[in-house]
Amino acid sequence: MTQPHGLSWADIAAILSTITYKPGWAFLLLSDDADRPYIQVQVSAEASEARSPFQSGVHPWRGGKVYLSYHMCRQEIVGAAFGAIRAAEEHEMREWFRYRGRSIFNPHLDPEALHGIATFKNMSIRRDAMMMSEGPAT
Repeated sequence: MTQPHGLSWADIAAILSTITYKPGWAFLLLSDDADRPYIQVQVSAEASEARSPFQSGVHPWRGGKVYLSYHMCRQEIVGAAFGAIRAAEEHEMREWFRYRGRSIFNPHLDPEALHGIATFKNMSIRRDAMMMSEGPAT
């Protein structure tokens, strides 16, 4: 699809085809019901062998949708692709990071469960939170 005064689908696909990252990582160029283009990082099953500790087996997966515009310039398309990779890697980092054996930054935590936890009196921040020091334990 060619848009007036902007890039075509083929132009966007050509830009994305020049971007590489880790083996098994690629971009899907898709569109929503309104023909708005978006990209998703796609990671092959082979590349995801060390996949999330919350899933059993080896599965291919996709990152979140990053919407594009036919009026973006090349730098914006490349920047959006970089951001999609960064978001996918951060998602993985949040799944794998542990504090005392628990995934406290897990991106799959239910917002309603987090809301319930946030009401606990002991959820207040350190009294010296703005001071960059731990201070004595309270």
